[in-house]
Amino acid sequence: MKTGSSKRLQETSNDLRSSTIAMPRRPSEFEQLWQEVIRPWLWPSLVVGLLFASIYRQGAESPLDTMLLSTAASTALVLALLDRSNLDALAKLRDWKWAGIGLLAVWMIMIIQLLPIPFLSGNLELWGRRDSVTVDPDLTFRAIVAMGSAAAFFVFGALFAADRQRREIVLLLVAIMLPFLFFQAFDGYLSRVALFDLPDQRASIRMEGTFLNANTFAIMMVMFFACSVGVFLSESRTYKGKERVWVRILALLIAVGAGYCIYLTMSRAAWLLSFGILFGLAWLLRPASRVQTSLFGFAALLVLLIIWNSAEQLGLSIRPLDLTQGFDGRFSDWQPGLDLTGTRPVLGWGAGTFARAMEPFRDTPIEASSLIVITPQNSILLITSETGVLGLVAWTILIGGICIFAANGLRNRSAAPTLAAALLLGAMAAAVQSLFDFPMSIPAIAALWSFILGYCGGLGGKTPRKQRTRVVGNSGGKARSLNPRHTSV
Repeated sequence: MKTGSSKRLQETSNDLRSSTIAMPRRPSEFEQLWQEVIRPWLWPSLVVGLLFASIYRQGAESPLDTMLLSTAASTALVLALLDRSNLDALAKLRDWKWAGIGLLAVWMIMIIQLLPIPFLSGNLELWGRRDSVTVDPDLTFRAIVAMGSAAAFFVFGALFAADRQRREIVLLLVAIMLPFLFFQAFDGYLSRVALFDLPDQRASIRMEGTFLNANTFAIMMVMFFACSVGVFLSESRTYKGKERVWVRILALLIAVGAGYCIYLTMSRAAWLLSFGILFGLAWLLRPASRVQTSLFGFAALLVLLIIWNSAEQLGLSIRPLDLTQGFDGRFSDWQPGLDLTGTRPVLGWGAGTFARAMEPFRDTPIEASSLIVITPQNSILLITSETGVLGLVAWTILIGGICIFAANGLRNRSAAPTLAAALLLGAMAAAVQSLFDFPMSIPAIAALWSFILGYCGGLGGKTPRKQRTRVVGNSGGKARSLNPRHTSV
């Protein structure tokens, strides 16, 4: 009798032990600090800091800066992918395969140019090489490395935008860093203006910021201008029950600062592109008033052009709009690109070698910060002259894949379609500018452009469906699962 009761007591004790729920271990203070503060801020702070460091280094134009930027960005990406939160964000991304295929295709073309291909290298050109297609393997290797930094920033932009918390952190970090950039640009501009006494001489001074070319600084400010306007328009007034008017005020101040910098660069293309961004946003965000928006935009552009052409009579110290002179100058810049493309149409002269290959066609400029700023002032001609028709096909796949990925930000389920539209317009402005200038040849500008497009695509990442299962009995005694989104409470 006692043996039976003792067995029952033992079984009851075992049941109680098996049913006991283990209490979760309370995290330490350091673990809480890591999860709540350090981990969310670590990668955004590193990437944004690296981007602005390259901007302060004159766009990382020098070979050493280009190598350091690419090495740091690529290493940071590899380490970031070891973080579980980044892998979770990566799983949310959609339609990225064509961009990856295009990137591999471009890299493959550049690597092939390092090989000795008899019918594509040497030929009869005195400045050609017989041991490789490219006329300068060092410059081509530099171009391969520079692509790594742009690709890394593209991936980082997508990862950060796919996560709500880090999306906010990135925007805040950019807002913190930009005032310092404004201060440096204004300080340099005022220092140069103080060197001249005559008003006409002062009017010829253009703000160059941290770069050696005013147009390059202008197109960077155009992209920041588009970003700040997008934040201002997309920001809801409440966030987690708190008023966020300060976000709109900060975005507006940054937009004004960037706009004033664009004006002081005296870049006519940047002025027109900024106007196009504002018009494009108004046209996209007000579908019911697109006719009125179009008429108002045309009238405003006409007034601006009249004021522009009458600047001297009105006493305005702005550069006159001389389209004939501008296009004539660009046509002369495009001719070497056409000549180089016609001479080697298949694989070109080697990625990053335009300045080296064009020497027999015309003398290189005496004053140049680096070889990468000597371009045909047109991205398409730069691609065809350096990588040929095969390279143009690979770049088309890459750019098309990037556009497909970035368009995810405009989806109805996007986290911020208004912000995505502004970012796309800013990236399009830089792409248009690259048809008449060389912004994409500057590693920092290419990194910012890639980051913006990646961020835009990340806004349209997959949203996990959180389904709550409820067991409801029916006449058949079965249970069915209800989706809380379709269940009234």
